[in-house]
Amino acid sequence: MKLEEYAEQVVSKLFCSRQEKQDTKEELLDHLNSMKLELLAQGYGEADAETMAIQRFGSVEQISRQLSESMPLVDKYIHKWLLGLFSLYILAASYLVLLSPDRWHRRRFTLDWKQRMLEYGVPQYTHIFQNTKPLHTLKDYFFHTESIGLSNMLYNLLGNVGLFLPLGILVPTLFSSFQSIHRVFFTALAASLSIEFLQFWFALGSFDVDDLLLNIVGALLGYLLFRSAEWFVDRQKKKRFPEAGLSLED
Repeated sequence: MKLEEYAEQVVSKLFCSRQEKQDTKEELLDHLNSMKLELLAQGYGEADAETMAIQRFGSVEQISRQLSESMPLVDKYIHKWLLGLFSLYILAASYLVLLSPDRWHRRRFTLDWKQRMLEYGVPQYTHIFQNTKPLHTLKDYFFHTESIGLSNMLYNLLGNVGLFLPLGILVPTLFSSFQSIHRVFFTALAASLSIEFLQFWFALGSFDVDDLLLNIVGALLGYLLFRSAEWFVDRQKKKRFPEAGLSLED
């Protein structure tokens, strides 16, 4: 078997992008050719040197399995695209919650409302749009749907959950140190608190603790999807190397 053929067979079963397979193949060939040159220098013929280099390196199944076990959930090429997608997500989320025209229309209304309440001598009503009681807004959604409107209820519920769903997927996928439910939870909590505080401080929206809860639920659902994807990739590896089931789980 030629070195090129051997390297091609090794990378053919890897669960990664075409570019990553090509890089891995080139790296394998570098090691194999170095070993071949050492054997040639020892006086072996070219055919014997290639055969011995392959034998010393290991069987195709063995090397493929070891490489598969060492590879992360996404390879470096997919990682670049996901990092770009994460940047776009941050920009889009920032626009929706802080910079959209709707937010600034709401700001004018909020400031005008507060000014009128102060002029009327009822400053307690300047905080009418704030909610610090957990589940208070959610109760209103479900028990006063007819007055709030089904579309508004779904917009607020699904919007707050959906806004943080990508965060729960992308953060643990991109950053291995965040591949735990606790870190995803606290990342979502910090991000949601920052948004709620900025909206309150700049009068761009209301501070609502239930929005905070829905954001965290969205992030945790995203984390569940991340773990599902991880399980799927692991299952595909096991299908390609069925005899390696125990070692892949380790």
